[in-house]
Amino acid sequence: MRGICRPGGPSDPLDDSLELRIAKAFQLFDRMGRMCYYQTKMGRISHKFIFLSILGILFVLFDPSEGRAALVTDVRFWSAPDHTRVVLDLTEPIEYESSSQENPPLLRVILKGALLHTKKREVVVNDPFVEKILLTPVDKEGSRLVLQQKKLLDVHVFVLKPELDKPHRLVIDLVDVAQEKKDQEERQKQKEVRSKGTKIVVIDPGHGGEDPGAIGPRRTMEKDIVLRVGKKLIPMLGQSNGIKAFMTRKGDYFVPLENRVKIAREYGADLFVSLHTDGSFNSQVRGSSVYCLSLSGATDEAAKVLADKENMSNLLGGAVLRPASLSKDPNLNQILLDLMQNNSMKESIRFAEFLLDEIKEIHRLKYSTFRQANFVVLRSADIPSTLVEMAYITNADDELLLNQDSFQEKMARSIAATIKNFF
Repeated sequence: MRGICRPGGPSDPLDDSLELRIAKAFQLFDRMGRMCYYQTKMGRISHKFIFLSILGILFVLFDPSEGRAALVTDVRFWSAPDHTRVVLDLTEPIEYESSSQENPPLLRVILKGALLHTKKREVVVNDPFVEKILLTPVDKEGSRLVLQQKKLLDVHVFVLKPELDKPHRLVIDLVDVAQEKKDQEERQKQKEVRSKGTKIVVIDPGHGGEDPGAIGPRRTMEKDIVLRVGKKLIPMLGQSNGIKAFMTRKGDYFVPLENRVKIAREYGADLFVSLHTDGSFNSQVRGSSVYCLSLSGATDEAAKVLADKENMSNLLGGAVLRPASLSKDPNLNQILLDLMQNNSMKESIRFAEFLLDEIKEIHRLKYSTFRQANFVVLRSADIPSTLVEMAYITNADDELLLNQDSFQEKMARSIAATIKNFF
């Protein structure tokens, strides 16, 4: 396999010109502005980020070495039930070549012209799919990445351009196709074997893996809090007769937004609840809020900004959607689809109103009524779907609450009680 991590075409003979460096500086300045805007909404803005961004602009303007090498600054991995994801952070776009070997199973990726600027040269993974990650310099070629696998896996290598505080990234997904199919069949089996009258609930802990979500002043990550609440909620629902509960993710890995809806549909879900914690540039803002889908526009600007932020999860988490996942089913009757959508949205609103009544007993509400916006993760025509922002993780008091086991327990019990009342 061959690939290129480069935003444009071949290098231009005018690359060293002052005019081009000024143009690049303006591009960086524009990107910095957009990143600052979204980072403030996500509660991530820092003086360090602003300083490094300005330093980068000055470096582009006055650095004479346009042809500087890309640096590999970090290597990370996440283990999911059906795949392992490896991510390299890069300072510049690069070209790469990848090749696989069957015996022993491993993947080699040559990073052309890239220098290693990380102390992580040997990373032990030891999950069901990968043994080790090895990084070594290669004379005249750049660097070599070797992934030692435990079995032959399906390999997907792709690149991601900078988004918000994320740099250029090279992403490698090593997928166990058999396990992926087995998990899908197991979800469908749950739908088929459930007894009459049993309701299925799918709990969706937001973000995960490469996408941390909003981050608090004590560096608490949204992805960790929502997973903990989800794990407390599942057994509470399991104690109820006639309710079965499942999660879209059970660990620290990323699930694309569209796949979360797909998982719920494979389970045959009667209700979908997405767990989140809110973030704001204003550290004084706190409280809980509940959201439903709107296909005709957000109820207010704040709801729209929140939906935009949550919908960016695919870009930050590194989701690459297959064409089939974006196409419409030609067998669906549009009139029937519209009726299903209207019914599921009405039921979503009914659930949201119940949930607000429960949550206000344990925490202040940011909004006394539900809000609506076009959230990708709520776009299920046949499943009532609601998103709950449990508290503002960017507020010091709310962050403290979110880290408390007792508050997580109360929030899980409030959601569980709402689900029981809803059915």
